[in-house]
Amino acid sequence: MSRMTIVGGGISGLAVAHRLAVSHEVTVLEAGDRLGGCLKSTTLGGHVGVGLDLGAEASLVRRPETRELAAELGLDLEFPSPHHSSQVLAAGRLQAIPKRTVMGVPGDPEVVRDLLGDAATARIAAEVLTPALADSDTSVGEFLAARLGDDLVDTLVDPLLSGVYAGRCRDLSLAATVPALLPAVAEGTSVLDLVTALLSARDDQAAASDAAPVFMSLVGGISRLIPALESAITAAGGQIRTNSPVTAVQRRDDGTWTLTTPEGEDTADTVVFATPAPVTAGLLAEAAPGPARRLRAVPYASTALVVALLDLGDGPLTGSGFLVPATADTFIKASTFASNKWPWLAERLPEGTALIRMSVGRFGDAPGTWQELDDTALRDRAFADWQEITGRTGDRIIVSQVQRWDDALPQYLPGHLGAMADLDAEIESIPGLELVGSAYAGVGIPACLARAETVAQRLSRPADHHPTETKETL
Repeated sequence: MSRMTIVGGGISGLAVAHRLAVSHEVTVLEAGDRLGGCLKSTTLGGHVGVGLDLGAEASLVRRPETRELAAELGLDLEFPSPHHSSQVLAAGRLQAIPKRTVMGVPGDPEVVRDLLGDAATARIAAEVLTPALADSDTSVGEFLAARLGDDLVDTLVDPLLSGVYAGRCRDLSLAATVPALLPAVAEGTSVLDLVTALLSARDDQAAASDAAPVFMSLVGGISRLIPALESAITAAGGQIRTNSPVTAVQRRDDGTWTLTTPEGEDTADTVVFATPAPVTAGLLAEAAPGPARRLRAVPYASTALVVALLDLGDGPLTGSGFLVPATADTFIKASTFASNKWPWLAERLPEGTALIRMSVGRFGDAPGTWQELDDTALRDRAFADWQEITGRTGDRIIVSQVQRWDDALPQYLPGHLGAMADLDAEIESIPGLELVGSAYAGVGIPACLARAETVAQRLSRPADHHPTETKETL
């Protein structure tokens, strides 16, 4: 039975531990006093006893990883209300987000006319074909602005991508964030034609099966995955230690690893790092200097989330929330009307109240933009923005909580996937070392689970097995 240590108790680390604990001696070392990483729950001081998310609040339905894990753990899925939709702030007012797009890019320019106006719609229709970039990456924003104009990029594409990555679409890699559009990049062909074909295929798929929601959650929030995984790991014999930061890592001549924690030294045959890239880089600086250098180059964004229970002085709240373009002069970048979006949450709130989430912070924010405000000032600034954008000046906060996520969201800049492939090739030559987490091949829960599953399967193979699959395939 191999001794395997997982450094980091977020969703990626726990997913690996869950798979390995049934057949290996597994220990999870978490530096903080709780598990979950960017999945975190609160009861808002007892006002929402079942709990709600303070971090990521949903997972994609079309990918199987989260659905299958939830079923395995005995958790029932919850889906968003079909009666509410999201909006975007444009021309100083909230407007409906067009549905017939691929990450904001339409196949038919007419679907965005009401949002963007005649001039921007004409610019989209007059798509400018740019040269093929078969062997190189580009940013989403720069590519689409050259093809379809700035208005589409700044008003619609940017806030949609920012809602996922907390980044700016002119910085983010197209290959890593919107790979569906890659054929138009690589071949120099029409984006509009490609999106039309993608939407047609989506329609065919929907017609062939029951239309499924885009997102899923759980009663109490998607963060309920964490205690369920913890229980499964310990039931299988795995050990989980919180408040156990790893301060040093050494690879011995016999190929085993020594990890230093406040409790002493742990020895492992295999170490799986499930920590943010800068943390992993610091720990591997001596044992694996090459990979450490690549990991240090991954930039991160800091954000803050304000969750507030409102007394609805202006009557019922409609819609599921709104997005704000980076070009708008606002403090907040988005808001989710959580109790409208999730029926399970609405059922547990008193009549005349609503639960909202307000997001602050993007990659590239200047120091002091919001980071130096205390929690009260940050909440007040965010809610003042929210009231101005929605026009709901009669609503009042009953209770709130601020959650800061410092350096929590990796930014996939152009060339990211190639750099991560090179990183995986480097660690291929270091037996007993694996890397999982959001820094590599996707920030969403399904992508993190997929990488964790691949790593766990590889580590569970017999020692004499020689698969053709290597870490480059992650």
